[in-house]
Amino acid sequence: MSTDENNWSAADGNGIGRDAAPETVGKYRVDDIIGRGAIGVVYKGFDPHICRPVAIKSLRSEVLEGVEDQASLLARFAAEARSAGRCQHPNIVTVYDYVEQDETPFIIMEFVEAGTLEKVTRSRTLLPLPQVGEVMVQLLGALGHAHEKGVIHRDVKPANILCPAATSIKVTDFGVARFQNLGLTRDGGGGAIGTPNYMSPEQFLGREVDGRADLFAAGIIMYQLLTGAKPYPADDIPSLMNKLLNESPPPVSQLRPELPLALDALMIRALERNPTDRFQTAGDFIRALEDALQRTTAASVERIDLTRLTGASTPHANDASSSTMSRTMLEKLAPATLHGLEETLARAIGPIARFVLAREAKTATDPDKLIAALEVQISGHGEAERFRKAAEIWLRDDRGVAGAQLSAVISDADKRAATELLLPIIGPLAQVIAEREAATAIGIEDYYEHLARKISNAEDRAKFLAAYRKSARAGGST
Repeated sequence: MSTDENNWSAADGNGIGRDAAPETVGKYRVDDIIGRGAIGVVYKGFDPHICRPVAIKSLRSEVLEGVEDQASLLARFAAEARSAGRCQHPNIVTVYDYVEQDETPFIIMEFVEAGTLEKVTRSRTLLPLPQVGEVMVQLLGALGHAHEKGVIHRDVKPANILCPAATSIKVTDFGVARFQNLGLTRDGGGGAIGTPNYMSPEQFLGREVDGRADLFAAGIIMYQLLTGAKPYPADDIPSLMNKLLNESPPPVSQLRPELPLALDALMIRALERNPTDRFQTAGDFIRALEDALQRTTAASVERIDLTRLTGASTPHANDASSSTMSRTMLEKLAPATLHGLEETLARAIGPIARFVLAREAKTATDPDKLIAALEVQISGHGEAERFRKAAEIWLRDDRGVAGAQLSAVISDADKRAATELLLPIIGPLAQVIAEREAATAIGIEDYYEHLARKISNAEDRAKFLAAYRKSARAGGST
């Protein structure tokens, strides 16, 4: 755990009293508040039994007060802590313990006095190629370990990568990322959760995610480390979505000519829109990276001390913090959308909805954060769920949020072919499902992969995919 994380910003004295540090949390002494975020608070503590500093994360008191079913929330928080605790790896910040005290959850974590890789990417310092490889192998090794344990990060980004030593990194916030958008994570791993510049296409489209979404984010980080630029520079979320879903970034050798051409092919695969076309595991990514680097001319180069780069730096124009991507939802959303959200919220909490919406829309910078902030105001899980579904419809239809659409990749002929294959298996719903899945398909393989998930019987599912592949080989699908 670092004192320099974006998700858990440094305390500035505003509102600190609402989460005044307790004297102890379980056996752990609490020394100070070191960070606050939208839903969380971080304390620096001390383990007297082992005589080591610790970081203690919890939910802010106002978040807990806004949740009716606190028992369910605590159970989820504990499950995430246990999940993160399974990740024991030298490049992952360790979760030591979980404590519930006064009906408040606390995650006890390794305290790491370090800056983050975000300072490196913002400085646009070009690390020597071998050092980029070393950083990426550490990152991918951490992700691979977590994925083997069944843990998906969902928010891999430079701000969640600590630089505690000259050439080493540690990934933080495993098991915490779900709670950055409280209530938006669906059971089974779906939901648009993450940081826009590092989100995979399937996250933007609200699809289920797996470890390949983490690997996509790792690919974006590698592109930045290699070139000093983001692969999809944009000033707002619709522009970012359009580029992400419909364009390809410049080859890295075009931006940095001394890079080997083998890295161009590697980055293309790492940033494939369709998850089935990407590296399927962190191990695959590492092997491809090592192979690409082995083709380069061996030369002794001095590594750059990462700890020196993680001091103060100046944000650049295409960083979210200094661009219009940080505009609030009050500025982005159309009046009709705001009115629709207000009416939807009013059905759950009454006339105060206007005040609550205005307050939260002034601070939220993306749709998920806005829905999360509004949802916690609603008592009752069922009512909150109904609000979320209705609110998502309003936001998806808004021209500022949904202005970026995936270029049509599934043709009418593709949909007819899919319907014909589905019809004998699931009946009249085949056409409806074929149309619906086409709207967010990233490619034809992705389309059929998600259609297959609608078939409950494993044998029928296998037959459906076999029929599709036979048709594809015969030229029946484009």
